[in-house]
Amino acid sequence: MRQFLDLKDKHPDGILLFRCGDFYEVFFEDAVIAARALDLTLTSRDKGKPDAVPMCGVPYHAIRGYIAKLTELGHKVVIAEQTEDPKQAKGLVRREVVRIVTPGIVLDDDVLEPKRARYVMAIVPGAKDSGMVGVAHLDATTGELASTVLTAPTLIDELMRVAPREVIVAPEFLGDSVKAQQLATVRTRSRVPWNAAPVPDEAGARRELGALVVVESPAALANRDLAIRAAAAVVAYARSTQPTGTLPIARLQLYQPGDSVVLDEAAIANLELVETLIGRHKQGSLLDVIDATATAPGGRLLRRWMLYPLIDVEKIRRRQDAVAWLVERPALLETIRRSLSRSADLERLAGKATLGVATPRDLGRLREALNQLPELIALVASGRDNKLAELPALLDLAACADAALPTIAARLGAALVDECPALLKDGGVIRAGYDPAVDECRRLADGGKDEILAIELREQKASGIANLKVRYNRVFGYYIEITKSQLQKVPASYVRKQTVATGERYVTSELAELERRVLTAEETLAAREAELFRAEVTAVADVAREVSAAGAALAILDACASLAEVAARRGYCRPTVDDGFALEITDGRHPVIEAMLPAGTFVPNDCRLDPDAEQLVLITGPNMAGKSTYMRQVAQIVLLAQIGSFVPAKAATIGICDRVFTRVGAADNLSRGDSTFMVEMRETASILSTSTRRSLVILDEVGRGTSTFDGVSIAWAVAEYLHDSIGARTLFATHYHELVSLADSRPRVRNVSVAVREHKGEIVFLRRVVAGGANKSYGIDVARLAGLPKSVIARSRTIMSQLETGSHAVGLGTSPQLTLLPSAEPSPLRSRLLGIDVERTTPLEALALLAELKTLV
Repeated sequence: MRQFLDLKDKHPDGILLFRCGDFYEVFFEDAVIAARALDLTLTSRDKGKPDAVPMCGVPYHAIRGYIAKLTELGHKVVIAEQTEDPKQAKGLVRREVVRIVTPGIVLDDDVLEPKRARYVMAIVPGAKDSGMVGVAHLDATTGELASTVLTAPTLIDELMRVAPREVIVAPEFLGDSVKAQQLATVRTRSRVPWNAAPVPDEAGARRELGALVVVESPAALANRDLAIRAAAAVVAYARSTQPTGTLPIARLQLYQPGDSVVLDEAAIANLELVETLIGRHKQGSLLDVIDATATAPGGRLLRRWMLYPLIDVEKIRRRQDAVAWLVERPALLETIRRSLSRSADLERLAGKATLGVATPRDLGRLREALNQLPELIALVASGRDNKLAELPALLDLAACADAALPTIAARLGAALVDECPALLKDGGVIRAGYDPAVDECRRLADGGKDEILAIELREQKASGIANLKVRYNRVFGYYIEITKSQLQKVPASYVRKQTVATGERYVTSELAELERRVLTAEETLAAREAELFRAEVTAVADVAREVSAAGAALAILDACASLAEVAARRGYCRPTVDDGFALEITDGRHPVIEAMLPAGTFVPNDCRLDPDAEQLVLITGPNMAGKSTYMRQVAQIVLLAQIGSFVPAKAATIGICDRVFTRVGAADNLSRGDSTFMVEMRETASILSTSTRRSLVILDEVGRGTSTFDGVSIAWAVAEYLHDSIGARTLFATHYHELVSLADSRPRVRNVSVAVREHKGEIVFLRRVVAGGANKSYGIDVARLAGLPKSVIARSRTIMSQLETGSHAVGLGTSPQLTLLPSAEPSPLRSRLLGIDVERTTPLEALALLAELKTLV
């Protein structure tokens, strides 16, 4: 127990799994936690004594599943192995911590999602009055490391975009301290474990990062030291989990939040970019529609593109060029995708080699993938129309042609068997003929059959005993058996071992030596194969940077091929993307809904937005008519265009958007004490305070969470502010038909509505967006379609009719309410004025009318 407690003192924040023979055992409070989490029987050491120690255990062969479950529940797991042979140990077997698995640092392929990076994030707040926060995220499986500096209010947005599985902060930012309150709201909303870790100062950060290449964004990063400290903190934390390995980090990417389209938490969720609002599944998201990637790295890259759309027109066009080149070559595209599907995850394989955790099967996959690179290079090159034609820049596979790659592939081919076993302990890793010692050990481990036969023949000839046999049993080992009739010929050098009914059994010094070598051959073979395999892993680690670079090039090819495949299959067009402000979409379609419907059944719609002409489009129409679908469709098309994808439309021109904002529905956030209306107002406030003339704003039913007059007032004022003060391109859906009159006083407001047809008392949603505001809400009709009782529908129509005619005899109360807009009640003065034919009225009649009207005032 002293050994366990010593290790536990060094790792107090993790569950310590302590190897004891064929089991991993857990003691004290760790055992209580593990037993509850893993549904294990909690027992005790020294049961019945006052100082009995709680304990539980799991078999070593099932440990991966238990570790996975613990980390998924948010626990850190510390693994202590026996690091010496119990047979050779003098006293207590030495045990050491060999690795630590945390929710954010997992290397097990069975746990990792192939097409999703697994990040751990470090958050380093600056001085309290600065309002700045350093943020870094690391994927330990590939070495991807990036860092930035954010304002405190935008921290939650970046956290949702990166989606780490674990967050680390300095210890003082956890618990109930004053400092901890700075991050309390973000921590609650993050839904992932937060752990404490040391955060170095500037000098310590530079030492931790050492010789890492730092890649900076074009614009200088303010408060750069915070970004560097955050990066150093996350690197130090990851290194502490791998005491025997090296992290595969080659560079640190410093990025600006404004290097890409700014997407806040609401936009990512409401537009369902990478997962659905309900259930948080990839299926049904925009990413799901465009992800036809054939490799895991390609899938991870495409997800990153989706969350970080470009704002640099030239970079967008380079992606478009690559996609278009592949679309124009359908046969080649299919062949490339088929070849990519046979490739392996070079990025993670390189990372595993660097970390020292690669398995024989990993190196076998790596070898096959490297051998495949020349085929892919030739395939892409074959698409050039002539030798002088240049490939699109993104499809250049020069990184795959690095001379180090065929060299390491040849080395792996020479050393490893064709079908590598899953684990080194399974044996049979090294190819026959590669190492004489391995071949000899294998021969002996197989029982030394050839040598036994040679000894048998030699002894038969030397002794003259033709029926002499060399045999083996577990009790006596190898022996020579001679029948009774031949005992007189037994050589004097034979040592009698046993008498049996048919004769005698003997041993010789040669047989004893053979037995010793055979019995130790398997152990020697395992040690030699492990030694040679480690050398291969080291050789791969030495060229890990080149392997990873080739993997990155294939990921780009795969992501572009995915976009090309989807564009060709679904009839997408190449949009024109420029630095202007016009946004014009002809026959646009919602990419996700279209993918769910039979081909050709989705109703397309146009959209035009321009800050100088049609800046704010006011959309009216009934529920279920398609207003929200239309607005999301426009936003998704814009984002697809800015990741370099083709878009679901007949034609599209997209003036770059710097930010995309959405306010399209809210659920009560009870954990924060916020009502639906408060969430709505917070999101709207964020839009009004951070949007720019280049932003795209999607607003759906602003003000619906309060009383009608309050709601109309807020919606009206928000629309005016967007028009007068910001100028952002805006789609504004509302049920408040009073807002239609905004177009009369604001020159850049345009009214559209979603068309509805009435037929024999029924309403038919046409799904077409047409010019002009809606003149009816059809709310009662929608309620009827939803299944409200007929009596309720009938009563609703009666009440609506009475309200429209100004009658209050419906039990609604007669207390007056202040109005924002002119009353819709019938007015005698208004009716008389509307009935005057000005052109036919004589001067005398006009005087008489004035006198009459005066009496009506």
